[in-house]
Amino acid sequence: MEEALKTARTIAANAPIAVRQAKLASPMEWKSDRRTGYIIEIAAYNRCVPTSDRREGISAAREKRLPKFTGS
Repeated sequence: MEEALKTARTIAANAPIAVRQAKLASPMEWKSDRRTGYIIEIAAYNRCVPTSDRREGISAAREKRLPKFTGS
């Protein structure tokens, strides 16, 4: 149980939009062929690219600090 909670905390610390896209894409990828899986992954990634959270994640990494995600 402790390991599950640790994993849940790790996931929850990430950008909400990226987590949502991963949750939507993951089940579809496993039910598809490899090419379709890649298309699904690329579409999910492209939905994250224009977000403020992505820019915050990049800035935080450059500045060596924890990101402050807002879900936008």
